[in-house]
Amino acid sequence: MKLKLSLFLMSALVLSACGSSAATNEANKTTANSGATNEKAANTATPVGEAKFPFPDFPAVETTAKAGDVVLVPSFNWIMDATEKGGDQVTFIWYNQTMANPGKEMSEVKFMSNTHKVPNAYIIPIAPNGKAKKGDILLTWWQSGSGMQRAIVVDDANPSEPIVRYLDIEYDNPAKAKDGTTSIGQMDEKLKPNTFVKINAPMEPGSATAIQDGADLKHGQVIRAAGEKVFVQMFAGKVGVFDKSRCQPVPLVPEVREGDSVKAKRYGKFSAGKVAKVDAKIGRVWVKFDGSEKEEVIAFGDVMK
Repeated sequence: MKLKLSLFLMSALVLSACGSSAATNEANKTTANSGATNEKAANTATPVGEAKFPFPDFPAVETTAKAGDVVLVPSFNWIMDATEKGGDQVTFIWYNQTMANPGKEMSEVKFMSNTHKVPNAYIIPIAPNGKAKKGDILLTWWQSGSGMQRAIVVDDANPSEPIVRYLDIEYDNPAKAKDGTTSIGQMDEKLKPNTFVKINAPMEPGSATAIQDGADLKHGQVIRAAGEKVFVQMFAGKVGVFDKSRCQPVPLVPEVREGDSVKAKRYGKFSAGKVAKVDAKIGRVWVKFDGSEKEEVIAFGDVMK
């Protein structure tokens, strides 16, 4: 299953690099059942050896997660692959798991039926008893699907179980939600209690950063910042560690309006364009990129002036 998922994501990378939005849409069609199957297959094997963080220049870090807390962490097989092959050779997805025994640099995490020691740098804690209000940007996972997601709160009638719109699913994804009518990129979903954490500021886990790479600004999602280093997930699930001096924070909520010139996420980089429309309720900005007549819908947190 791990091989199938890796091949699937590699195919998405090739198509996206050619400018095809179909690759992104296809990658987001994962259903709740297939997502659970992928996760189970990637976590039930028992790899040999000890997991190590594959970027030696990133400092050892502790975790705030306590035993029994929900955490977001990559599948253990992929962590072991990165230990053996190098972090830049592996594609990652962060899933929800359970903290078993936190440690100073390594923690025991329960993956399905097995428990494994994981470097804390991989672990994103989801503190219990979270409450949210309308407009908050949360870090959670696609609860009727699979995999880490940012989400904006659209209904806070029950702050412990907010209704959200996911931000990391393409707005125009043609796949349908459970009602058979609504696009998965435009559906609202109620989160379960103790399954989300508010992103309070740029450079916190889940937020975006613009990484200077020559003349380009690459898009990265912060997993952990420590000292002068930032560990990020990038285009098509690749990861890397960068100097903080190269990483520009991206506002969680962009202060933009129609006609503003912006830089927005497109094919793994920040590209120039103009704002055509903003819908703050659902956390989206319609951008017309330079050289294109088509308006593309970009999530809050992925747009900056």
